[in-house]
This record gives sequence, C-alpha cells and structure tokens, in this order.
Amino acid sequence: MQLSTWLGQVIKSGEATLFTGDVEALQIKAENNKIELKTDNKKFLKDIVGSAGNKRAIRSKLAQLKSMAGELKDEGLTYTLSYKGTRVLTIGSEAKPKFSRAITRTNAIEINSMRKLLEISV
Repeated sequence: MQLSTWLGQVIKSGEATLFTGDVEALQIKAENNKIELKTDNKKFLKDIVGSAGNKRAIRSKLAQLKSMAGELKDEGLTYTLSYKGTRVLTIGSEAKPKFSRAITRTNAIEINSMRKLLEISV
C-alpha cells in the first residue's frame, strides 16, 4: 500500500498548513475520503515533483502517478491539487478524465487545468 492511500484511509477529516521557513507552502484539507492540496508556492511544488522518483524521467514519474491514482481509485479515495486557486489535477475515484485520458492512459487521473499544469512545469 502506497503512503498516499494509507494517509487517505487514516485521515478522516481535518485541516493543516505546512510552512517552509516562515513561508506558507501547502494547505491540506481532508474530508469524506477526499484530500485537497492547495498551494500558491511554485518553488515548493516544483521541489516536490522534482524529488519524486529520484529525478527520474517524466515517463517514470507518470508511471508512479498512475500507480498511485489507480490504487486511490480502487480504495474510493481522491486527491486534488490546486495552484493559485485553480484545480490542476484530480486523482483517484472522483477523476473524470476527458482529453487527459489520451495523455495519461488512465481513468484515474484528470487534468483539470492544462494551462496551470504547464505554468507549474516551466
């Protein structure tokens, strides 16, 4: 079981804010099998994505995300990621991909805002 799935099962409800130094990095809200992650901190987000999978290629990171999303979906859990007030990704059971399914090749990852996703990646 992946850490993300375990957290989704253990954390039933609540809110937390993470800081790096004295700068707000991430807001977390959990409720009803759903965990919302919100940030305005692009550097924090890029650092998290960059550190995932030991800086492996994008295909490896996508494979890791697909595995996590599939497990979340199987367990009835959902994670959402918002950047600067706009939902960027939904992964897990509430993902309803349309065009993003052609990119990710899974029904467990929905790209809600390609524009914001690209903004984060540059």
